[in-house]
Amino acid sequence: MNKVLLVDDEAYILDLLGKLVPWEFYGFQIVGKAESASEAMQIFYSTQPDLIITDICMENISGIEFITRIRMQNPVVKIIILSAYDKFEYAQKALKLNVDGYLLKPINREELINTLLDVQKDLQSGENYQVQLNELQSSLNYFQRKYYEEQLLKLYRGEMETLPEGLCDEAYWCILSVLAIVRNEIVFLQQDIEKNHDVTSYSLFVGDGLLAVFLCAEQKEKLEECLRKIEQKYAREGTLLCGRSQTGRKNQAELCEESRSALNRLFYSADGCFARYTAHDRPQAGAVASGISREQFFVWIAGRNFRECRSFFEKWFAACTAAQEKRETVIKAMKQYLAWIKETVNKDAVPGCEALLLQCEKLYRLKDAKLVMEAGICLLEEANVSGGKVRLLMERANEYIRKNCCRETFSIEELAEHLSISKSYLSKIYKEETGESVWNFVMRVRITKAKELLVSTDATNFAIAKAIGYTSEYHFSRAFSKMVGVSPSAYKKMYLK
Repeated sequence: MNKVLLVDDEAYILDLLGKLVPWEFYGFQIVGKAESASEAMQIFYSTQPDLIITDICMENISGIEFITRIRMQNPVVKIIILSAYDKFEYAQKALKLNVDGYLLKPINREELINTLLDVQKDLQSGENYQVQLNELQSSLNYFQRKYYEEQLLKLYRGEMETLPEGLCDEAYWCILSVLAIVRNEIVFLQQDIEKNHDVTSYSLFVGDGLLAVFLCAEQKEKLEECLRKIEQKYAREGTLLCGRSQTGRKNQAELCEESRSALNRLFYSADGCFARYTAHDRPQAGAVASGISREQFFVWIAGRNFRECRSFFEKWFAACTAAQEKRETVIKAMKQYLAWIKETVNKDAVPGCEALLLQCEKLYRLKDAKLVMEAGICLLEEANVSGGKVRLLMERANEYIRKNCCRETFSIEELAEHLSISKSYLSKIYKEETGESVWNFVMRVRITKAKELLVSTDATNFAIAKAIGYTSEYHFSRAFSKMVGVSPSAYKKMYLK
């Protein structure tokens, strides 16, 4: 049985494909269905299908880019494209990617079966020498690319100093780190680079939407000319973010770091999608941007202190800019802050928080990141002050009470000052959240401690009263009897008995 992977961002299309033809009758077995390209890549790695049937228009990662990635991993896998468009440009792109079929939606059952029969014939006739030779060459290319990609990933992580010797034959090098905003532009960029026969190039995918392009040439002028053409064509707002390294004979590790740093700087620039390397474009030294603890963030929210929230984010973004903090680090921190916001808002505002979290993946400018965080604060302002919003504040209050309430000097004012909120606001939200007053919880903690001391020590009632924060044995005994129902001495006798 030949294994089949079905990919379409509409679930009903996947169900329709599964039922449209008797797959096993034609020698195929469906091993996976995916509603996105990223999910399909995971299934592809685990099942290694012989045939992929995929939609050409999908969100986040398009069908074209998905097929390009598949071809880099397995050049001989059979691919059939589904499309709702009959335009020539889509078919032309499909031909360039060497697909085995192009079917229009709505899917015609007879056309699908005929295409499957052709694919089956190709799969069965792969025994001739020429096909085997092509597959062998493709496999060698695949393993070579895979090796380069592993080396590149190590390079980005700083785990190695140079790339393999096979990449160092030419005199002059430049490395481009490309982040695709419009996904299909990656394919066109690669095609344009390959047209320049004076420049040798290696293109490697590193993560979702990130492409590393290694350019080398014997003459520096030829390499610079190629870079100018790329800049002129692709330095357009909203297509590609492209950070380049210096053109020179440095080791690839250093050039790679320059390239990544240039790409990272574009996150902070007001405009421009192609970072031209100059001498002053080296990474700036600066303090790492400081974050904020979850505890402090919840205190601000509980106190509805949104002015303090905005002030923090303004300073935090400024610190990130000054330090040229990595884009992925900023996005990761933003996701954490938005997740905290999601924890505190009421149910009606949760979908808004989830939408903001999804937007984080598509942030390529700092100004857009600021707008997302401002939208998160606005959600907090509009949301109800619910119990969930002050949950952490109550946890902090209870923790402080357990650690400090056995001191004679302990007071509600002290607790409110520790939490940076007023005494009246603390009393109000504590009652709403727990159903009891702050002082009642203090008494329960003290009496619990007194029970432990009564049964585990021979201390007098006066000594125990002092140990749990009471100034006199009388007040202690009165509070104990009210809470437990018997006096401290009677409780001890009952326990011993």
